Amino acid sequence: MSYIKFIFAPFFLIIIGFTQLEAQSRDLDSIYFVKKTPFLNKIIELKDLHANIQLSLPNIVIPTAGTLYTANGQEIIKDEHSLYINIQQTGFIYKWIGTTDSTLKFQRIDKTININYNIGSFNFLYKEQLYSYGGYGFWKTNGHLRGFNYFDKQWDIIPANKEIFAYGYQWLSNKEGRIYVPIQKIINAGLKVTTDQDFRQYDSYYLDLEKKTWIMLGVLDNKARKILSVDPFPANFLSLQNGLIHIINDELFYFNFIENKIYRSKKANVNQFFLRRIAMQNAFEYKGKIYFYIPSVARFEVTTFNLSDFEILDFPIWRRDTFADKYVALAIVLVLLVLLFIGVIRQRVKQKIIQSQLKVIKTKSVSQAFVGTEISLIEMLLKSATDNIKVEIHQINHVLGIKDKNVGLQKKVRSDVINSINEKYQIITNGNNPLIASVRKEDDKRFLEYFITPSETKEIQKLLDKK
Repeated sequence: MSYIKFIFAPFFLIIIGFTQLEAQSRDLDSIYFVKKTPFLNKIIELKDLHANIQLSLPNIVIPTAGTLYTANGQEIIKDEHSLYINIQQTGFIYKWIGTTDSTLKFQRIDKTININYNIGSFNFLYKEQLYSYGGYGFWKTNGHLRGFNYFDKQWDIIPANKEIFAYGYQWLSNKEGRIYVPIQKIINAGLKVTTDQDFRQYDSYYLDLEKKTWIMLGVLDNKARKILSVDPFPANFLSLQNGLIHIINDELFYFNFIENKIYRSKKANVNQFFLRRIAMQNAFEYKGKIYFYIPSVARFEVTTFNLSDFEILDFPIWRRDTFADKYVALAIVLVLLVLLFIGVIRQRVKQKIIQSQLKVIKTKSVSQAFVGTEISLIEMLLKSATDNIKVEIHQINHVLGIKDKNVGLQKKVRSDVINSINEKYQIITNGNNPLIASVRKEDDKRFLEYFITPSETKEIQKLLDKK
């Protein structure tokens, strides 16, 4: 008898082994009836809740024991219209489609074939459309946006203007229709790199979900960069109304993306509370309260998020990119230098022209330098200077032959002639003093009187005598 057992024992072991392998390779069912729990009841009760809730293994919704997906995490994706369960790293989606007295009915709505290309992807709902962004798979990260095709039951790629690689800090603002990505990390196992820093990029962006366009916000602030540099494998975030809370080196930080501010908890008991729940699983925020579900006792712990428990840091998440400023400054300097060079050249040319004119004029007589009306005006002013009187406007108008013209024209002609005389005189004498000057009349300040500058009387007389 023992001999028979010895012969058949290996066959029994082989049969048992095949049975176990068969069980492990079993695929997921298309429909599951899941027992109601206080956790699921609360999620459904909060009809206007928008949340992505990472589930702990004791609290998973879709039973995966005995399948290839036993180790895969699960998350709830919810808005006011729908509730989905995502089997992480697969693209498998189950939708809540009904309720009985004691169960919730979930139906698989996808026909996903390719898996493990979206490890760690960010899955979310926006305007009732299910999306998946980024992830890791096939030895590299990606920055792709995918949308679930409800008709074909597959994930479709959605082209954008750039490929931005998230670093775990991505945050969705349903109100604005944006995904914020303040820091990027590119992982490509096919490339040789020296340090982890070679993978990081510090440009900050947001994705406009309406236009499917990435828009640059700036660059990660240097002080913010120091904080994130000690967070090599960022995970376990909790989304709040305006940003994320996250633990780094036993400290709790609140990244407010709407206001571009960073807060740090200043209370040890707050830090300890979240450190004990560092995985941020079975947790969500709703109207200022943070809910943590404990599967072992089937109840919630609720705490209020108080900004007063935090201190604001003196630097933003991102700031304006000043990298190009040095090139702008260099361009401005070059333009100024060119303008200065042109100005110097023009001044030198002008000086040469003046010197050339001076040589020409000095070789001429006064009668050649000044025209007839100019000489007549100089002689009248010189005679009046001899008589120690000043010349009035009407006298100048008479000499210049404009006494019958309108006032505006008279003023222009007087000004042009006097300026011409003074310029020529300064060239001839190589001096700075004008020949003809003016002063307000003592009895009527509205009008001017003209005269030969006293210091130039002898000089102009000599020039007139030589003509």
